[in-house]
Amino acid sequence: MSLSAEEAWQSLEQQLKKQLNQDPNTSLTHAQALLKDPQYSLENNRTAWFTFNLYLTYSQINLGLFDEAIENAQMLYALNSAEEYPVQRAESALLVAMVADRTSDIKLSRAKADEGLRLIGENKSQHAMLSADLYSLLSGSYRRNADYGQALVYAKLALEYSWEDKAKRATMHNQIGVLYDYMGNLELALKHHESSLIIRRENSNQQGISDSLYNIGEIYRDMKQYSAALSHFKQALQVDQSLGNPYHIANSHGKLGQVYLALNQLELAKEHIQKGLELTRKMEAKSDTSWQLSNMAQIYVAEQNLAQAKRLSEEALQLALETSAKRTEHTVRMTLLDIAVKQQQVDEAQKQISTLLAMKNLGLQYEQQLHKIRAQLYEDSGDISAAHQATKDFLVTQQKLYDYLEKQQTEKLKQNVEVIRQEQALSLLQKEKALQQAQLDNLKLQRGVVMLVMLLVVGILLMIYFRQMAKQRMANLKAQMLTNSLEEKNQLLSDVAHELRTPLTALKLSIELLEHNIEPDINKAYAKVHGKISQLDNLIRDIYHSAQYENNVMQLSKKTCDLGELLDDVIGDFDAQFKEKNQALLIHKPITSVMCNVDPERFKQIVINLLNNSLAYTYENGQTQVSLQTVTDAGNQSVQLVVSDSEPGLEEPELDKVFDRLYRVESSRARDLGGSGLGLAICKQIVLAHGGSIAAKQSELGGVEFTVTFEGM
Repeated sequence: MSLSAEEAWQSLEQQLKKQLNQDPNTSLTHAQALLKDPQYSLENNRTAWFTFNLYLTYSQINLGLFDEAIENAQMLYALNSAEEYPVQRAESALLVAMVADRTSDIKLSRAKADEGLRLIGENKSQHAMLSADLYSLLSGSYRRNADYGQALVYAKLALEYSWEDKAKRATMHNQIGVLYDYMGNLELALKHHESSLIIRRENSNQQGISDSLYNIGEIYRDMKQYSAALSHFKQALQVDQSLGNPYHIANSHGKLGQVYLALNQLELAKEHIQKGLELTRKMEAKSDTSWQLSNMAQIYVAEQNLAQAKRLSEEALQLALETSAKRTEHTVRMTLLDIAVKQQQVDEAQKQISTLLAMKNLGLQYEQQLHKIRAQLYEDSGDISAAHQATKDFLVTQQKLYDYLEKQQTEKLKQNVEVIRQEQALSLLQKEKALQQAQLDNLKLQRGVVMLVMLLVVGILLMIYFRQMAKQRMANLKAQMLTNSLEEKNQLLSDVAHELRTPLTALKLSIELLEHNIEPDINKAYAKVHGKISQLDNLIRDIYHSAQYENNVMQLSKKTCDLGELLDDVIGDFDAQFKEKNQALLIHKPITSVMCNVDPERFKQIVINLLNNSLAYTYENGQTQVSLQTVTDAGNQSVQLVVSDSEPGLEEPELDKVFDRLYRVESSRARDLGGSGLGLAICKQIVLAHGGSIAAKQSELGGVEFTVTFEGM
């Protein structure tokens, strides 16, 4: 082949390249015409034929003609063996990876991109543009899986290999800007998008201009500057429609729908999302269809049409799971959580919260929000303990978020300094290539150094500022914790007041009946008054004892005692009460003495409280069994007191809470029988003060079994 012939087809290649950037339809038609020319057939000019087929496939991909594109890409891939044509094989693998990326086959896209890089091997610098495209695709695949850190690494490698090609450099600036946007660094994101837009306008790259406008609109949307966002998205849509790429047209419609939703202009939002959805369904792009469906679901949530919103969200979730679109899956699950909360479907809401918290790369801000919602759900359902734990998780995550934000600010400063450093390195490279401009380049370097020093000074000031802000946040957190502590104390006082109010109200009523001579049975009325006064006395005594144990004020007078004798003293006082209620009281204890080092009065109080609990809550004609025994385990001797009764019993979750102060269960054992709600709590405090343990479980008799264990002699 003569040099002039080679120059001729290479000139045609440059035309196709320019047309591809400006109008894919034109490059498609041109490539098809060139491939019909016999001089550029596979037999006559293999290199030219392969190059024109590359641009034909690129055009088909840009126009969303994925069936034709994958057929052509696989033909080129099969035709070029790795041994004979490694570079052409790598370029063909790139085409297959591009189609897979556009059709949401992330696994295939990543595999082919990796294969292409292996085929190039150590010759990446010699094939810089191909390397840049392969790294760009790898970056995109990791971005779709929400692994933004790894995506940024590959995007920067792609930018490094793109310096000889302005169009690719603009593409990579755009891609890096998207990643910084997702990572929350809007300043660097905007910087890269503006760099991309400048280059693309210089090259009159219409599709590239659309991409940059689209992504700048994204940043303004994230900054809640919706007017500016609308302006950029509308310009992007106008360019996309002129070029005819359905993939980009659908994306622009979707973004416009999101902005109109944020502005609460729901009809306009629905109109744009519907147009985008029709295009993605037609292209069979599952990942993009999932994203459009999630947008539409949010519109229906705003319209309070929760049934339709849920149906679309479930369809979107299915597609997101099929395509491993983690970012979309996260968005859809947040929408499903919102729907479940609005529909008061607590189990579904808790399920979505658990799934979201298990997802990787969720983000501390969303994690904090989920813990807050979970705490509210538990509080609304009356599960105060779980709500308290969820609130603690919320506070821990909030602190992590504060730490992360401070660290992120520091990283932003480092990244800004790194950008300046890279710009200086580029400036030095240009000086080496253009010695005639050395003086001008030196001036630029000096200015850059001044800027760097100023930036470092500003950075130090910002670090000091954010450190002070962190201290202030910590002070606020401590104040909040103090407030929470006061609220807990206030709640306790409120509970105590509630417990006192019931007997006082009954006492007041009985006195008023006596005062106005309404009560027919005077003796019975006085008995009621004495009973309520006794109940108040018991309640106040229990509160007093509980407070003493809580504050470690109560002193124990421990001595070596026969627990069997102490048990007999208490049982004698209860025989009449159990007979009056037709309840059997059975005692099991060894014949020999059971010696233990305890405070005898406090031990009796434990037995009294446990028997009072059983007497109050066991049905008539029931039974209560009390056993005292010595247990030896692995050479260690201990003493066990077991009190078990018949029905009613408690559910497993309630057994752990019966020792909480003023706790009332949601069952037949929660009847208002005049107890203080402190008896079991006091038992636990006394046992712990002795260094022992107390536990509750379901009794074989059908009720509850309490086991108290003390260290033996």
